[in-house]
Amino acid sequence: MPIELDGVLQSVHAHYHRDGRLVGRMVTDAVFRAISPTGETCPGPVRMALHRPLASTDTRLVVVDSAGVPWVMAFGTWHQTTPYKITGFFTPG
Repeated sequence: MPIELDGVLQSVHAHYHRDGRLVGRMVTDAVFRAISPTGETCPGPVRMALHRPLASTDTRLVVVDSAGVPWVMAFGTWHQTTPYKITGFFTPG
């Protein structure tokens, strides 16, 4: 799935959840960096959950999968028990 953040476009693998707490969503591989509400950088890469758009969805947040299905990027995520906000692509180092 092509995802663009901060002017960087990357192809990111994602899979559809048919059951469980993320049923009906696509979830990417852990390739994003994130920051906590207190400003701490997440120690490792995180996944992004994507959901189906609504009529009121900002089109800048919509990405399209290889089947032509639109999905909305969600920037809230968790690492272990801490909430984070995705800020870009993770780069090791």
